[in-house]
Amino acid sequence: MDASPKKTRGPAARKAAPAPHQPVRGRPTADQVTSIDRAIVDTARTMFLVHGFDAVGMKQVAETARVSKGTLYARYPSKEALFKAVIEQSIADWSAEASLQDASLTDNIEQRLRHHAKIIATWLGRPDVLALQRLLLSVQERFPELSEVMQRRGNDYIVGLIARDIEEAAARDRRNLRDARAVARLLVAAISGAQLQSGLAARDEDLQAFAQRAVDLILWGTSAW
Repeated sequence: MDASPKKTRGPAARKAAPAPHQPVRGRPTADQVTSIDRAIVDTARTMFLVHGFDAVGMKQVAETARVSKGTLYARYPSKEALFKAVIEQSIADWSAEASLQDASLTDNIEQRLRHHAKIIATWLGRPDVLALQRLLLSVQERFPELSEVMQRRGNDYIVGLIARDIEEAAARDRRNLRDARAVARLLVAAISGAQLQSGLAARDEDLQAFAQRAVDLILWGTSAW
């Protein structure tokens, strides 16, 4: 659908638009291809978050990103495919930013669990994360596979990360372990569930406090891990 985007207000609307791709002549280099891909996805992300999924057309994305419709459709044959790329790139960006704090971590499992809980609570309260969540909810019935992408690339990734920390800690302590992934899922589900119960608008300090309390209870049940 190529209807003209509608103007909206809010945090996403105030976000600066990404720099458009600068067209080049001749066969693009690998770096230029990457630049084109990034320009398309960043442009689409901004437009989707500002105007909503239905109000944005592929023609408008191509024009704003300054690429041809042929270039756009060669990479993303449908608006759903483009939105999937937006979700995947957003998660990759968030993960890369969050991982910058990993260097300060030690092998102490309590420290690592509290770190993960803090990161989850922080990111679940970010305006850009909330905006993408709301956008996904608005199209979930029509495109359930898009929510599955968020689940697989986002939720499952952090669950696996926490589970690995638990497994490594158990190995160092020579302690029996029943199901590290179940413990990790419990922590992630507790924090994300608290956010959902607050209508995707939990106060940061409340969600942070809840996240650390969840860690307290999980550590208390270490023998059942």
